[in-house]
Amino acid sequence: MRRSPKQVRAVLTENKFLEAFSRLLQTQPFQKTTVDQIALAAGLQRGAFLKRFGSKKGGLLALWERYCQLALDESRRLSAMIDSAPSAVWVCEEMSQTLERIQTQYFSSNRAMHELFLESLKTDVQTREIFMSAVEIMRGVQKRFLPAGTYSDTGAFAASQLCTSINYNYVLKAMPALPRNPQDRHRLIAESMCMALKL
Repeated sequence: MRRSPKQVRAVLTENKFLEAFSRLLQTQPFQKTTVDQIALAAGLQRGAFLKRFGSKKGGLLALWERYCQLALDESRRLSAMIDSAPSAVWVCEEMSQTLERIQTQYFSSNRAMHELFLESLKTDVQTREIFMSAVEIMRGVQKRFLPAGTYSDTGAFAASQLCTSINYNYVLKAMPALPRNPQDRHRLIAESMCMALKL
């Protein structure tokens, strides 16, 4: 994991670069985005970007790190709610809504990381960590709401995959047939996740 800057000026510089990079990635693919474009959009020097991140991929990984930290924070919040949740569907719906919200907020880095995955077919370590945190939430839901012996780890993995994939593809605008109404959409996803939990 890279070291975050400590000095105020360095933090401001990093934020300018990452915000500019994120804006560019909203309108063009990672492969077509250049360090020169990022520097120009940030109003800073190309050399300063390379000194800070080492490469365009290094900048993307810094953006991705921000998404991952937020996702892990949200996973901890959701895990803490399981014991007081009224139902499995409620937890799954909350998880689906949360995931769509943060995937939308960090859409550009999510899409760019997906581009990198398609190139190398290697999953980033932090991506695995986020996914496993979702699996842990689903294991907690199984334990709290399903009778012992009626579920397996396959169900926890399947429910996590459904939530992650459906929300990502919806944010990507690749699933236009899903209900446009958020409440209906997340209820449908949550009910599908609950079915998967029983596998």
